Amino acid sequence: MPVLAPLFLLGLAAIAVPLLVHLVQREKRDPMAFPSLMFLEKTPAPFTSRRNLRDPWLFLLRALAVIALALAFARPVFGPRPVIGGVDQRRREIIVLLDRSFSMRVGDRWVRAKAVVDSVIRTLAPGDRMTLVPFDRRANAVTAATSDAAQLRAGLDSLQPSDESTRLAPAITLAQQRLSASDAPRKALVVVSDFQRSAWDLSDDSRMAPGTELAAVDVSGAVPVSDRAVRSVDVRRDRNDDGPAQAIVSARIANIGAAARGVVVQLEVGGRVLTTRTIDLPRDGGAAVSFAAVPMPPTPLPARVVLAADAVPGDDAFHFLLQQAPVLSALVIEGRSGAFLSRALAIGDAPHFEIMSRTPSRVSASDLNGRRLILLADGSFPTGIGAARLLRFVDEGGGLIVSMGDQMRSASWPAAARVLIPGQIRAPTDRSTANGAVLGAMDQRHPALALLAGARAGDLSAARFYRFRGIDTTAGVLARFDDGTAALTEHAVGRGRVLTFGSTFDGVWNDLPRQPAFLPLVQQLARYAASWRDDPRAFEIGASIRPSDLAPASGTDPRWVATAPSGRRVTVGGDGTPAALELTEAGVFELRPGGTPGARPLLVAANVAPAELDFASFDALRLTTALTAAPGAQAVLQSASATETLADREARQSTWWYLLLAVALLLIAESVVARRAVTRTPVVE
Repeated sequence: MPVLAPLFLLGLAAIAVPLLVHLVQREKRDPMAFPSLMFLEKTPAPFTSRRNLRDPWLFLLRALAVIALALAFARPVFGPRPVIGGVDQRRREIIVLLDRSFSMRVGDRWVRAKAVVDSVIRTLAPGDRMTLVPFDRRANAVTAATSDAAQLRAGLDSLQPSDESTRLAPAITLAQQRLSASDAPRKALVVVSDFQRSAWDLSDDSRMAPGTELAAVDVSGAVPVSDRAVRSVDVRRDRNDDGPAQAIVSARIANIGAAARGVVVQLEVGGRVLTTRTIDLPRDGGAAVSFAAVPMPPTPLPARVVLAADAVPGDDAFHFLLQQAPVLSALVIEGRSGAFLSRALAIGDAPHFEIMSRTPSRVSASDLNGRRLILLADGSFPTGIGAARLLRFVDEGGGLIVSMGDQMRSASWPAAARVLIPGQIRAPTDRSTANGAVLGAMDQRHPALALLAGARAGDLSAARFYRFRGIDTTAGVLARFDDGTAALTEHAVGRGRVLTFGSTFDGVWNDLPRQPAFLPLVQQLARYAASWRDDPRAFEIGASIRPSDLAPASGTDPRWVATAPSGRRVTVGGDGTPAALELTEAGVFELRPGGTPGARPLLVAANVAPAELDFASFDALRLTTALTAAPGAQAVLQSASATETLADREARQSTWWYLLLAVALLLIAESVVARRAVTRTPVVE
C-alpha cells in the first residue's frame, strides 16, 4: 500500500500513549478510617493493576483512532498494481548513459561508475526494462531494453574506457529516441559521468519529455587529479647541419598536480629509443624538452615521445610520423624586394620552401617546371615567360603573388595577361610626409590572414606604408589601407589563385620587413596562393581520414584495409564499407590498398584530443536543469493508454476523508466505552 506522505507514518508511534495510560494510571480511592493496626502483620500489596490492561476494549479503540489519524495524514493509495488498457502503470523504462571516454581512466572513476550502474540494475522490479548506453564522442546501446539482470551485467563487464573525447548531445538524443518509443508509463534517465566541462554541447532541443525521472551521478570524486601528459610535438629542420637532412624534435609536457623532478622523457623512432632526457615539472604547469638532431628517414617512420608512466595511462605518449619535410617549390622574380621575399621563405619549414631566384630579364618558361608558386617582386611583367605560358600556369592550379612596386603598370602587361590583375592599377600614393599609412581593416577569418589572428603572430597594423598603389576593385578584398584603398586582393583564374599586394615587400616603400608579422605573413600568403595542404604528422582521435587523400590506391580496387594499434582491422573505401577511416585509438594506424597485402602501408598517427586532457568539470545539477522539461510544457499522451500517476489515483480515491470519518466514529465509541467503564467501577464508602 503506497502512501503520498510517508513521514506522517511516524505518528503511529503515538499508539504508545494509550498503552501507557492503561498500564500506569491507577484508580484513586478515598481514605477509610480504621482502628489501630499494631497487632496486624505488614504484607506488601501486589500492584497487578500496573501490569495488566484494565480495559482492553477501551485501549483498542484509542489505538485504532491513532492509527487511522496517522494514515489519514499519510494519504494512502489502495488497490492492486494499476493496469489501464492492459498497461502496468508502475512499469519503468530506464535508460542508463555510462560515460566511457578517456577521462574516466582517472583514479577510480570507472570502478565507481560501474558500481552505480550495478546498483541501478539491482533496483529493477518485475516488468521494468533497462537499456545500457555507453557513450564518448558517440553513443550506442550495448544491450537492448531488457529486465534480465545477468544480461545487463554481462554488457557492463564488457566495457572499458576508450581513448575518445566526451560529447553529451549524441547520448541524450539517443535516450530521447528510446524513451519516446517506449510505452512504459514511467520513464527514467540516469547519466553516470565525471561531467567534464569540454563535454557540454547541449541545446534547448535536449530537454526530456515531461514526467521523465532524471538522475545525474557524478563519479569524479573529491580527490584532485594528478597527471603528466605529452601535449604536443614539434619537428623542425636542423639548419646548422650541412649534411643529410636532420630534424630536431621538441615536445611540450604538461603537469597537473604536485611538482615533479627528474621525469624521464624518451624519443622513440621505429620502436627504438634514440634519446633520453630528464626534466623538472612545476606544480600545475608545464615544460618543453628538445632532443638531439635525428636523421630524416626517406620514408615516414612511426615515432613517439614517451613519459614515465603515471596514474593516468594513455596520455604518457604522443605518437607522430617522422618524415622528410614537405617541399614547396617557388620562383621569385626579383625586383628591388626579391631578396626580402627569398629570405623570408627560405627559413620556412612548414613546408620547406625551395626557392629559385631570377631577374625579369633572365627568367624563361623552363623555370616554371616543377614550380607551384611565382612571386613577382615589383610587379614588372616577366616577358621571358610570356603571357600565354604564365596564364596557363595559373589556370592549371599554380599560385601567383604580385607586389605592386615602381615597375607595376597596367599598360606594361600584355592584354592576354591582364586577367591576372584584379582591376585598374592606380598611380602610387605618397604618404611619407604624413607618417605613413596603416592597414585599417583586415579579414583575419580568411585563410590567407588567419595566422595573424594568433597572439604570437605579431601586429600587422603596426606597419607603416609610405608609398602604395590602389586597386580599383571591390571583389576579393582581404585588407585595406586606412583611406579605404584596397591593399590585398584575391581572385581566382581557372584552378589557380592570384594575390595582389598594393605595396612592396622591401624596406623602402614601407617598414613591413621590420615587423614581427612579416615572416608569418609572407609564408602564409605563399602557402595559400599555392593551395598548399599540409599533411599533418599526427591527428586527433575522432578525425576521419580518406585514404585516397593520402595516396591513390594501386590498380582499380578502391578498398583499403586499415589495422588499428590494437590489431583490429577494418575495410574502408569500398562498396558497403565506410568511405573514411575513423580514428578511435591512440597510436599508429596502418593502411594498405586492397588486394596488395605486401604493399608498403600508409601510416596515420592519432592521439587523445587536447580538450579531453582538461579534467575540469561542471556541476551535475546543470545537466538535470538543462534536461528538465520547460515549465508549462504539456505531457505527451501515450498511444496505448493514459498514464495515471500515484497522486492522480490518491486524488480519485480520497481515502483520507474516510479515515478521518473513522477517527471521529472511533472517538465517539471510545467516549461511550470509557463512560461505561467508569459506571462499572464500584464505589466504596
